[in-house]
Amino acid sequence: MRARILFSSVMVLLTVGGCGGSSGTTGSGGANGSGGTTGSGGSASSGGTTGSGGSASSGGTTGSGGDTGSGGSTGSGGTTGSGGATGSGGTIGSGGTTGSGGTVGSGGTTGSGGTTGSGGTTGSGGTSGGTTGSGGRGGTTGSGGATASGGTTGTGGATTGTGGAAAYQGPCDVIPGGCAEAYSVTRAMSASYTGPLLQLGRTSDKTTLNIGQTSAHTADMTTWSAFCGSSQSNCVVAKIYAQVHGGSNDLTPGVWNTPWKPDCSAGGYTCAAKFTIESATGLPILTTVSPQEYALSGDNFATGINGGKTAMGIMYNGKPVTNTNYCCGVIGLTHKYNATDTHGTDFMLALAYGWKDSGGCCIAVNCGSATTYCVGAEEEEDNDLADYGTSPVANALVVTQFDPTSNAVSTFLNGTRKFSHSPPKATLNAGTAIHLGGGGDLSQPDPVLMREAFFTNAVVTASTVTALQTNAAAFYPSLSFQ
Repeated sequence: MRARILFSSVMVLLTVGGCGGSSGTTGSGGANGSGGTTGSGGSASSGGTTGSGGSASSGGTTGSGGDTGSGGSTGSGGTTGSGGATGSGGTIGSGGTTGSGGTVGSGGTTGSGGTTGSGGTTGSGGTSGGTTGSGGRGGTTGSGGATASGGTTGTGGATTGTGGAAAYQGPCDVIPGGCAEAYSVTRAMSASYTGPLLQLGRTSDKTTLNIGQTSAHTADMTTWSAFCGSSQSNCVVAKIYAQVHGGSNDLTPGVWNTPWKPDCSAGGYTCAAKFTIESATGLPILTTVSPQEYALSGDNFATGINGGKTAMGIMYNGKPVTNTNYCCGVIGLTHKYNATDTHGTDFMLALAYGWKDSGGCCIAVNCGSATTYCVGAEEEEDNDLADYGTSPVANALVVTQFDPTSNAVSTFLNGTRKFSHSPPKATLNAGTAIHLGGGGDLSQPDPVLMREAFFTNAVVTASTVTALQTNAAAFYPSLSFQ
């Protein structure tokens, strides 16, 4: 970038102090098997105590259904019906207190086959099938009886069954083909990533601490306080871990004296962002102001990101900074900081406010007026932007992408397409150095308040953007993305 933009007013930062069977008790899988106490027909035979129907006949004591009928004591459904004490699912699940066969199941006290019916002592739902089954289909013993077809550990299990919690999905799990690279200080960007999210540096002695994840894939906030002496101001963000390729794609504070400033050449934590916890979420939010910015180590080109003239996409989830003029894009693919500024060698996501300064800066990210907010792409001395109003959105989920097939740049803000421009303002040939909080040459101001971001080597559809919006709303229920 060849020129500078002055802050039009004081930038507002967010720094705060801060998820039984068909026969029941005697069902088809009872104590001695599918045939009841002594056989499929009761104590003595398939016909009950003395015959296939109970004590004296094929229907139990008085009929083919046991004491009173083919359904046991009270009918074909046992004491309370074919669903046992509370229905086909027992007390809770389909394996309930007595399983799908209830206390006596469809075979009753004597069942269709005598004293124990064709289901034996506990039936395929079991006496204990599902007493604690609120979390699964079959309760404690599932669909089986004590030992028979379903048994002690039938298909419902103790609490799991089919009613378990939904599997975690990060933003990169929503993208067909996944992300080319991803960063977040709040959570795993995919279910498969289990590494740390960021590294804290303690300013007093330069020691570091990795912030990892909880079992819910969110930032583990239990360790920072002891490390930072209970004060966020005692720590900085020393590293943001790359969650796809890792290692060489990790973002670290700038250490260069850039052409249009800032001068980060003192190294260390000179240009590292202060550790900040967002009050609304209780999770970290990366907060950069001049001279705070990040790039790959050595300002090298990234691994696994295509750039150039190919399909490119960037997603940013964060907040616009109010009433502050921007020099360039807030995060994106760029040339190296000390390379010649050439039109089209940046492809950066832009969140901007206002327009040219009094000196008529030629390269600032300019909205349509001095008092409007806009969003889009900064393309190294050219921009594709759209105004969206005189007040910033509270939270911004932005997707900016280039489609080489249609030779178009498009941008979505909080699920709504703001524009599609063909051709772009610049002929794109973006480098793959990743700059955050600084433009193509790491010039500033380019402030960010960022929770997460990713890059893609493909263009995503409007329906995928909607899915990203849904995913963010679910993970950040205290935030509004409107």
